[in-house]
Amino acid sequence: MKSITADLSLLITGVIWGSGFIATHSAIEAGFSTSLILLFRFSLAAFALLLIAYKKVSRISKSEAIIGLIAGLFLFLAFFFQTLGLKYTSPSNNAFLTGVNVVFVPFVAWAVFKKKPKKKFFFIPFITLIGIGFLSYNTTHGFSFSIGDIFTLLCALVFAFHIAYLEVASKKVEAVKLTFIQMSVATIASIFFFLIFDKGSIGEADLVKGFFPLIYIGLVSTLIGFFIQTYAQQFTTASKTAIFLSSESLFGAFFSVMLHLEPLTVNMVIGGAIIFASILVSELKFKKKVLLPIKQ
Repeated sequence: MKSITADLSLLITGVIWGSGFIATHSAIEAGFSTSLILLFRFSLAAFALLLIAYKKVSRISKSEAIIGLIAGLFLFLAFFFQTLGLKYTSPSNNAFLTGVNVVFVPFVAWAVFKKKPKKKFFFIPFITLIGIGFLSYNTTHGFSFSIGDIFTLLCALVFAFHIAYLEVASKKVEAVKLTFIQMSVATIASIFFFLIFDKGSIGEADLVKGFFPLIYIGLVSTLIGFFIQTYAQQFTTASKTAIFLSSESLFGAFFSVMLHLEPLTVNMVIGGAIIFASILVSELKFKKKVLLPIKQ
């Protein structure tokens, strides 16, 4: 039962993150730089969680802090490369290439964390990636490859490490504590990057236009989304997590259509069907057939 609840929770995270693509793109259009978006994103999430759960997060041990520190660094680097990539490539390419993490996760979990996935999780991710490809493909411009796409591929690789690592970390540290440490570490890293490389960009940002997108990114997409993911990963595997979270591409396309940012296409329907088929297959349990001896 806990496994089913975890999978449904991860699907909800996919919905939240899908809408987050739209909000992040809006913040970029409002003139916010990569590090400024990340600074608002993580600091809002960390501060809100501190207010909500002060007593719990004030009792974080040294060992818990170290576990959360590693998760937080993975998280920051993944979002840094993703947001930087979105600045130099299209939202469709960014969504598709971020989704490549679904292929990386089983191999990262196996190679680094010694978590060998079930056999089906070696081929389901590739099917899922085909679905993401259909969702992201633009019939007018197709796929192009730029420096932004390279940054996004780096993002996908780091996200794979983050997902695989959380399978281990979430079983050792409470979800509230682990989420707070991740948000705090990412906030500190964002401050350093902003002050060293990007502090002049604040004058270019339209604070009025970017206010609501940033609030949504910080409190909903980051705080709620990552708390749900961290909690759910206690009861499921990294490989299955990656498949469920890949639905963010589907929901990103859905929200884009609903907000009239792009039209509904055949590609979206096919891609969405493939992703949901992958999710369903990941839930199925295949039993080996036992051949009974033939009576003479």
